[in-house]
Amino acid sequence: MHPPPIEVIPAAPLILDEGQEVLFVGGFMSELYEELSVNLENEINEALQDAARALNVHIDLPFARDIDIPIGDSIANALPRVDLPIEPGGFVTFYRQMRYFDEQGIAYQNLSVVSEPFDTSASVKHNAAALRSFLESTNKQVIIVSHSKGSLDTLDALLGASELVGTRVIGWVAIQAPFHGSPVADSTFGPLNGFLLEALGGNGQSVEDLKTKVREPYMEANKARIEALMARIPVISAYSTYEASAGVTGFAGTFASSIFDAGLVSEISAIVVRNYRETPREISRVVSASTSAAIRLVRERLAGALHEAMATIGLVDFTNLYMNDVLELPNDGLVPQASTELPGAIPAELATGDHASPVMDVDPYKNHWSAAERNAVTVELIREVWRLTKTATQ
Repeated sequence: MHPPPIEVIPAAPLILDEGQEVLFVGGFMSELYEELSVNLENEINEALQDAARALNVHIDLPFARDIDIPIGDSIANALPRVDLPIEPGGFVTFYRQMRYFDEQGIAYQNLSVVSEPFDTSASVKHNAAALRSFLESTNKQVIIVSHSKGSLDTLDALLGASELVGTRVIGWVAIQAPFHGSPVADSTFGPLNGFLLEALGGNGQSVEDLKTKVREPYMEANKARIEALMARIPVISAYSTYEASAGVTGFAGTFASSIFDAGLVSEISAIVVRNYRETPREISRVVSASTSAAIRLVRERLAGALHEAMATIGLVDFTNLYMNDVLELPNDGLVPQASTELPGAIPAELATGDHASPVMDVDPYKNHWSAAERNAVTVELIREVWRLTKTATQ
């Protein structure tokens, strides 16, 4: 499969020295984010079916011979399933950057591809060991670009391999890293995490590692070692924040109601009455003919309405609302801004956006950034770390 065309940004090319490359380290379950779309697909389809079942038509006849036509049940059973249109490469961390780097001839590796042991659904300890093993085996100098939990994996790896810092690893860009933990992880149930993640090839410890009760003691216990690490290589800790609209609550039901509105109800009722008058003794034909006509109307309304509606909600709007409104913490939907603070690292506030914005496309959900903006930000962060590396050696 050929990747979709990408936007080329009008920026100065990123030129690394001979023997240097970028190493991408993905975040928690970054290969499985596609599954997030399935949940909303199911919710939308269930809401459409519930709305359709409310369309059963009651016909008033003389002499108290009223009749109910179960057209709603028939429509619900015959509705076409709504599938969310996810483009190739959608929901894949660093996909656009890798395609752009390919076009620009920028040397890079993705740890998920080049390291068999590395698993974004595994624990920090496991992945740190996988990263250290890769760094020990490569003959390149690398600038690491990590996202989310991948930054925790990276931090633990570098703390455990100080001899590689400044020699193999010459710089690090940590994007939206929950160094001090995430309230979203805090709200999850440990035994359930293990059960679900083991079914996907991971383990529950990967979620436990994101909790504040785990991260805060870790950061305190390693404070001196972190400060020493920051003194040896330039590190940028980048973050973004945004505020979701409260309108995301009940989206599926609202969307279904917009399809099955009063106008559609009136049209379908008229269709049922017309078919009944043609063959009043053949109720099965009335239901069948009316259902076919109703489905055509629903298809017409669905075409184009879903993409437009989906583009108004963000992938992590619900958790963003929780942290903004309940906890009063500026955040990107999964990680509070304060959690991205790494003592000794250079903080970098990115443009308004959610947790996915700097690393992936999430169509048909709302994309806060374009692919071009994402590529440009990645390049500029790497360029700044590379410049600081040069300055430090002069």
